[in-house]
Amino acid sequence: MWLISPVGFFSVVQKASDVAADTLTVRARVRGDLEALREQYLPNLGEVQESKTNDYRFRAVAPRADVAAAMANMVNHLQYSNFKNQVAKVQGAARAHLYHDVWDVLYRLQAEPAKYNAAPKPAKASGPVFHPRVDEHGKRVEIKKPSQPSDLKAWSDPNGTACEVPDGPMPDAINGIAVSSWEQGPASKADWEALAAKDAVPEPEFKVPTGYKKAAGVVVREPDGRIWVVAPSNAFGGYRATFPKGTMDALSTQATALVEAYEESGLHVRLIRHLVDVKRSQSYTRYFLAERVGGNPADMGWESQAVMLVPAEKLPQVLNSPNDLPIIEALKKV
Repeated sequence: MWLISPVGFFSVVQKASDVAADTLTVRARVRGDLEALREQYLPNLGEVQESKTNDYRFRAVAPRADVAAAMANMVNHLQYSNFKNQVAKVQGAARAHLYHDVWDVLYRLQAEPAKYNAAPKPAKASGPVFHPRVDEHGKRVEIKKPSQPSDLKAWSDPNGTACEVPDGPMPDAINGIAVSSWEQGPASKADWEALAAKDAVPEPEFKVPTGYKKAAGVVVREPDGRIWVVAPSNAFGGYRATFPKGTMDALSTQATALVEAYEESGLHVRLIRHLVDVKRSQSYTRYFLAERVGGNPADMGWESQAVMLVPAEKLPQVLNSPNDLPIIEALKKV
């Protein structure tokens, strides 16, 4: 969405990294426009990032709800009768003349309607969106705010964030490792334990504080350095995105980590080492560092509405719970 205002010119979009975090990326060609927007209407706009290679040189991220509130605030404070005059008053005559050129080009929509007015597309049928897999009680799970998949090109960009939704399209391979459904995966708890024992890694004694449930999770790292995370369905527990993990149900820590990786992300992983033990709200969770050896994120179970591949340096922007910060810090030391 383009927004041309007396404050500045902006391009507001939803990047793949915005999906799980429920944020929007606000881009501009002038740093001062973003700074003015933050000062006057959008105080929660994040740090301005600069790139000399991107179309829009400057950009920052803000919560979607705050962007919407900022736009509403602009409308509520609108009192001028002539837009270009207001631009000249606020940003100077040169900017007003530039916007007039934009107005002049767009006047063609009115002057030549047959050329530019395409026939409206039929409206898509609306209705609830359900996860393709049922929950543990055999019931369908409605996804209140469905995640949006990224372009397939994002999976091959080591600096980009990619996002997959249940049963969505995926490339044939990522980093030279095939992306394919795990057809012959373990079928019982004994099978999972056997798989864990096959490639078991050393781990310290697991001392769980009184009152906390035992849990295990996994941090899966790609050869290009990106990290796999999951978006819990309907932001369960307040998590927009987090690492796969679950309570230990008659399984060892390492078997539990393998199970949770597959059930929540669709990935077949191999553990590399013990990473860190973290006290969460109700559980004490042991995390292992792992690598992907197969599987397909499109096969994610009902507990996840999206699976994402995120550059390690962007994890603090994507993960919203302070419970995940010790994991991010431990990952930096590996």
